[in-house]
Amino acid sequence: MDVPKYLEVLWNHRRLLVAGFAVAVLAGLLAGFTVQDGRIVSRAVHSYAASTTVLVSSPNQPLYQAEVPGQTITQGQSAPTERDLSQSAVVYAYIVAGAQVRSEVEATVGDLAPDEQITGIRRTTQPGGDEKFPGRLALPILDVVGVSSDPGRAEAISAAATTAFVAEVTREQDAAAMPKEQRVELTTLNVGSAAEADSSNPAIPVVVTALGVILVFVALAFMLENARQRRVAAPAPEPGRRTRARGGRRRRQGAGDDGAGVDGAGVDGAVVGGEQDAEGGQETAPLAGPHDAPSEVDADRVPAVAGER
Repeated sequence: MDVPKYLEVLWNHRRLLVAGFAVAVLAGLLAGFTVQDGRIVSRAVHSYAASTTVLVSSPNQPLYQAEVPGQTITQGQSAPTERDLSQSAVVYAYIVAGAQVRSEVEATVGDLAPDEQITGIRRTTQPGGDEKFPGRLALPILDVVGVSSDPGRAEAISAAATTAFVAEVTREQDAAAMPKEQRVELTTLNVGSAAEADSSNPAIPVVVTALGVILVFVALAFMLENARQRRVAAPAPEPGRRTRARGGRRRRQGAGDDGAGVDGAGVDGAVVGGEQDAEGGQETAPLAGPHDAPSEVDADRVPAVAGER
């Protein structure tokens, strides 16, 4: 059975891939974990939430009273109307998350960091239920929640927000000179400890970083294989071609040198012949040099000679 080409490439560069795997593991660990106070901790952002449960009640609706006695109604006066406290708890949740409560909390525990918050939640589930999955109940119960990356500070924020909320309600009741039997009563049912809320998965940066490094090394292996194949497929230069080219240049240089020597010899001979004729008393003209104008006879022979050549 034929082995796929990509597997052959990976096998040829197995040492590079082994080194890449080691680098990927190291890079993933560095991306997901760090050392703090001599301990290896995850780089994932942890968030903690602490909640204080508050019961919203009324003096006219005692929690442990099974029957509410009748009241004498004066003629011309309507019967009192009871407010739905479960719906009031929704409004109180917004008051808890409001600016007034936040300013009082910051005056107590210091300024809140960007990852810290105060919120209120009207309960819709049983005590063991999770409000991330709301139930069908409408309870006059409110959770005052403090969120922080530090569990102790989350608990402090929740406690300070509860105190500020109760003080805000009391202050508004006193400002309206509200009778005691008509006031809303806020009772703390439970002060919960901080629990880790939803946070980023610490394995995500490890896996993503390691996978990215491995892909880089795989791509590098294919690039090296392509470069090797191009070198193998490149045609080798022909040795005879360069030798013939060099021989041709040498022959052209030799021919130029010979022509220059012949021209020089002709000039010298012409000059010497002219001098000898002068000494002998003969009026023989010197031989024409290479640059002298041709005679009429020579001019008539030039085309024929050129044609012969």
